[in-house]
Amino acid sequence: MDSMVYPTLEIVEGRGIIPRICLPRNYKTLIPLFYEEGRRKTVETYAKELEEYIAGGRLETKIRLQWNEEKGLINISVGTAGLDLNERGWPSFQEHNLGGHFSFTASAVATKYISELLKSRPSPN
Repeated sequence: MDSMVYPTLEIVEGRGIIPRICLPRNYKTLIPLFYEEGRRKTVETYAKELEEYIAGGRLETKIRLQWNEEKGLINISVGTAGLDLNERGWPSFQEHNLGGHFSFTASAVATKYISELLKSRPSPN
């Protein structure tokens, strides 16, 4: 069983609310089954539904996802901020320009992605 650190939102003085979101260490081995099982569509649908849900409120923003065939979800953009895949050390999502309320939106999409990724584990026979 692969282990990972649970995602958190941390208050960082001078920056605001910053997500700390790690992927499973073996995430690349889960990507082929993730795509095969149609989980990309599940994440995209979630992001679209979230965008519609927050429309008209303080969290309103466009959510854009960037995918890579071998690496999976590599970018979550929320306005001019977002999360990028960082493969140095423990694989994680590195924030850029987050710190305010968009941290919640980007984190929601990232944790949905990780949840769907973990469901892509081959079943033991």
